[in-house]
Amino acid sequence: MKKVLLSVLLLASISLGAGAQVQLFHGTWTRIGTGYVFDFDLRLEHGAGNQVQGFFDWKFVQYDPDDPFSVSYYKDKLGLTAREYVKGTYDPATRTYHVVGYAKEDPEAIISLDEYLLKMDGDGNIGGETRSQNTWLGRINAKSLPLQDL
Repeated sequence: MKKVLLSVLLLASISLGAGAQVQLFHGTWTRIGTGYVFDFDLRLEHGAGNQVQGFFDWKFVQYDPDDPFSVSYYKDKLGLTAREYVKGTYDPATRTYHVVGYAKEDPEAIISLDEYLLKMDGDGNIGGETRSQNTWLGRINAKSLPLQDL
């Protein structure tokens, strides 16, 4: 009886996990008209309906040398990292993600929560705009990464 119960639980856990699709990306964020650069890894998990959730792992790469605030605030923060949690939707007809940051782990205050409109190309890579201080001047480009077996 215990073997049957264990088998049923194992099959249930496998089939529950099989429905969730995970997308991984590695890329760069910039802001038009500035020198800011962040690298990131993005993990998005597709849930019920068109819902997605996940997180960005950000790494600060370059401040804007032409902005005195940027130089003074960020010059000692090169290489620091932060995590931004996002949730939103994926439209399979247009292959577009619309995700919004809702929480962050950012002890050095290097990021702000943002909103993202990201279009997937035929190779599974993404590119698009971010709201970036309500301007939609943020730009993302990222390559799709293969999932690795656990």
